[in-house]
Amino acid sequence: MLRLCSLLLLLAATLVSCEVIHFQSCSDECSIAQVRVDPCPQAAHNAACNIRRRRPTTMSFDFTPKFNAATLETTLVWVKSETHELPLISLERDTCKTISCPIKSGEQQTYTMDVPIEAKFPISGYTIRWRLTDPVSKQHCCFQHDIKVVR
Repeated sequence: MLRLCSLLLLLAATLVSCEVIHFQSCSDECSIAQVRVDPCPQAAHNAACNIRRRRPTTMSFDFTPKFNAATLETTLVWVKSETHELPLISLERDTCKTISCPIKSGEQQTYTMDVPIEAKFPISGYTIRWRLTDPVSKQHCCFQHDIKVVR
């Protein structure tokens, strides 16, 4: 019985391996409940996640839109300034390949994406902004957080 309990505890620890990180919402049209990055041991100290080049990183977040939409488009950008954003990576822009569409106001969903950081990506700290946008109404879910790209 003790072996079974130990095995169940190990399994539970494995399933909850993502780290909840600090983030800032940038939209009143959507609420973001939680943002997770795996791996990110720095989250325990409320610090920017160290993201390694050429290593898999998974980011996910729980969001509840305050609007209906047939589809959403995903963007991920480096926030260079409040008026200047630069795309960070090429990723699948069709959000509905990852979540259920159409989007319904008030229904929470979880978006998960494996984020590839290529070897040529400059080693530095960044504020990144995720945005899920209705291409018709331009309403969106948005949040930003800090990362640090390391070797």
